[in-house]
Amino acid sequence: MGKRKEMILSGTLNPIKDLHLGKLALTKFPKSPETWIHRRWVLQQLIQEASLPSFVNKGNLGTIPAERTQRLIQEEMEVCGEAAGRYPSNYNAWSHRIWVLQHLAKLDAKILLDELSSTKHWASMHVSDHSGFHYRQFLLKSLISQTMIVDSVLEQNPLKSETALVLPKDEEATASTEEPRINLSHLLEEEVEFSTDLIDSYPGHETLWCHRRHIFYLQHYFSGRLPHSTTQLSPADSPGETLSDSHLVPGGPHLSQAMEVDGLNDCSKQGYSQETKRLKRTPATDSLGLEMEHRFIDQVLSTCRNVEQARYANAYRKWLLTLSQ
Repeated sequence: MGKRKEMILSGTLNPIKDLHLGKLALTKFPKSPETWIHRRWVLQQLIQEASLPSFVNKGNLGTIPAERTQRLIQEEMEVCGEAAGRYPSNYNAWSHRIWVLQHLAKLDAKILLDELSSTKHWASMHVSDHSGFHYRQFLLKSLISQTMIVDSVLEQNPLKSETALVLPKDEEATASTEEPRINLSHLLEEEVEFSTDLIDSYPGHETLWCHRRHIFYLQHYFSGRLPHSTTQLSPADSPGETLSDSHLVPGGPHLSQAMEVDGLNDCSKQGYSQETKRLKRTPATDSLGLEMEHRFIDQVLSTCRNVEQARYANAYRKWLLTLSQ
């Protein structure tokens, strides 16, 4: 890796070719931490050096226009998807995917929405993959953050909101393309329905029940039923640099900075036992939402013949009861 870095820095090795080499390596070693770390280093060089005049003289890529950035993002998502399919709960692949969203995509709302849609089928085919569902939670939390930032700006600058209402059709179309309107309530409702379908179709998977807890939590946080000053959304612990979703809401940048991913420590396996303890501290939420969840649990238990499914359903009920105490 060190030699390849030297060759890239000297202009001897094209960084894009190095990315292709790394992609081949990941087909055989999809979880290799060193390969993912090196890949991020190469991408950082493309990001940083594209703005330097000397970069063109090295004969590499010149500047990185928007189209090339989009292509890089798409290629990285494909690499991550392939690696995640080759190794169950591939912590390193999903961590890299989040890094790409943060550093290449800059948490663009349209890309976040596209990712939420494009990973839905994958999640439905990998119902025990903790890391894949962590990724969906990250997407939803990032969208909540973006929405809160936009709402805050509009509150502080009401003229921007008024200006948007009188935009000419062409400008309005352009604005809507750049900043898609996010209906978070609808997105969260869809995720609850998705969770319901998966739990009914694939009984006995703890990952699905853990995911439902997070969506329930996000729903009632977003609707304003949880206090904003101290609430911490963190489904996994983050000792050092790991796949953690330490999100403070609100707080804009704090929520967006989901993790540092270059460490080699993998605590994803212990995250769900620790997350249960943390989520138990969640403040009480509204009775209507709780009632609907209790009905869901009753429905599951009334038709359940899977011992593990019943155990997870009862554990979820117990967690819900702690919210009303």
